[in-house]
Amino acid sequence: MATNMPEDVFKALCDLMTEYTYGVDAIADPENVVDLFTDDVVIDFSDVAFPKMEGKETVRAFYTGLTENMTHEFHMPGNFRAESWDGTVGAITAYVMGMGRAKNGTATNVQVRYRMECVEVDGAWKCRHFSLKNMMPLPV
Repeated sequence: MATNMPEDVFKALCDLMTEYTYGVDAIADPENVVDLFTDDVVIDFSDVAFPKMEGKETVRAFYTGLTENMTHEFHMPGNFRAESWDGTVGAITAYVMGMGRAKNGTATNVQVRYRMECVEVDGAWKCRHFSLKNMMPLPV
């Protein structure tokens, strides 16, 4: 897809998505992930059976739960692609392989496409809408 997104914006959005994966995979302070989003963020992971989340407090509760319940996380993004740019709002996608293991022994393995719509807030890029599309069937 051709887009007129400036190279520095594209790099910043790719870095934001990479920081997201590192933040989740660290299984540390959920604020490392929550800080990457705008206050009015909407996250829609319904394609992999998670609820749609609206607002930073709901997102914080979700990532706090992950931090408390997971022993391992691994996400590898690739094939970053600029989706759209209107001069203020930029959107990128990437394919992601993700795996995790919960403290109860449950394992998760997904192959998805992330889509992040981002804006600049006080000199830093933040995600305001984050969704994913399942690319492979979920395990039964």
